[in-house]
Amino acid sequence: MAATGSWVRQLRPAAPVDELDPACFPETWNRAVADIGLGASSWAVEFCHELAALALDPDILAVHREAAAEELRPTAEAVVMEALGALCLGRPVLTTMPTETARQISRAVRRRIPLDRVLAFQRASHARFSDTLVSEFRRLVPADQQSEGLSVLSRFLVDLVSSFSLACSAAYAAEEQAWLASTDGSRGELVRALLRGHHTDVDPAKALRYELANRTHVGLTLRREAHDDAAAEGLDRVAATLLKRIGAIAHLVIPVDDREVWAWGGFSDPRSAAVRSIPVVPGVLVAVGRPARCLDGFRATHEEATAAARVMLYSTALSPGRTVFFDDVRLAALLTSDPERARGFVRDELGALGHPREAVLRETVRVYLECNCSPATAAARLGVVKNTVAYRIRRAEEILGRSVKEQQGILWAALHLVDIVDPVESQYSA
Repeated sequence: MAATGSWVRQLRPAAPVDELDPACFPETWNRAVADIGLGASSWAVEFCHELAALALDPDILAVHREAAAEELRPTAEAVVMEALGALCLGRPVLTTMPTETARQISRAVRRRIPLDRVLAFQRASHARFSDTLVSEFRRLVPADQQSEGLSVLSRFLVDLVSSFSLACSAAYAAEEQAWLASTDGSRGELVRALLRGHHTDVDPAKALRYELANRTHVGLTLRREAHDDAAAEGLDRVAATLLKRIGAIAHLVIPVDDREVWAWGGFSDPRSAAVRSIPVVPGVLVAVGRPARCLDGFRATHEEATAAARVMLYSTALSPGRTVFFDDVRLAALLTSDPERARGFVRDELGALGHPREAVLRETVRVYLECNCSPATAAARLGVVKNTVAYRIRRAEEILGRSVKEQQGILWAALHLVDIVDPVESQYSA
């Protein structure tokens, strides 16, 4: 295969090599450069930007898609680089997984992402990789030399998907068995069952060492940035510290993966829950539900914390460290429960007023509506003169094609959502 695979070294990215930073582990990158050269390795990096996007949830908003893809790039790069190295040097297809893939599978197991979904991403990735590689082969190899090489390439790609799928399935099964047998895993499964309202054969309070009945609960969701390794250390301890700070007499902390934990604090007296004293934690999003009683409250406060976190993850203005309380975003949480419909609603209601350059006009209209359409009151809130408010309202109405006083509630809701659901798409790109 060495002779027929030597064309791999001719692969080159469209972008300059120095603009392509690999996401895989340094040892993977160094091995790839040694096997297939800097140009082909950089081609793999560029190609995997596209490959990682295949697994993204369609509900992820545009502003966060790049960050989501970054989580998948390391394993995509590792697999593609290993494959190109084997193809180029005539090595057999590996029957083990790269370290990056093992790490991704571990995260999938902990988040309870089913194996079927993992394998579906792999099938889609393999199909795209196969099509692209065959196309590159036909471009780089002279026509009179393609017959034998194309046959070798086809067999290699079949072996690759078969071996890799088997390795992933085995790794997932082993990881899942180990996880469910662990304390964190068994507790996590029990909590998920309780949140779904399922009956359990064990006493939850005893198994979790956390009283559910006759207690008021406050739920937290903590998420760290994907590349903030410092925040990864002790995220469960951060949650416990926050619960102590608000006066909880009992704590339950469940790691979801290495970037997220769920936590609950128990209170005998709900009046002692100093929820608003939770501070900002650098590099960590902390979402807080409202105090609620007993098992139903245990579920409700978690759902609120999760909804508050979702709103902030959608927000285009999300800062690296942020504490958000459900009480402050409950309208946005309700309106964004269906992200795609929320985006469509904002686009339909605002039209060109939703363009980023119209942010000042949008703020003026929102404040104007909140001030009962009083130019003087709105001007005082905005710190401008009344004539400026009047001019901006006229300009906004020209863009909207109607008076801002028509269906004020609907217009205000769209203005409230525009910076959360990121409606900017191709219609605004010009």
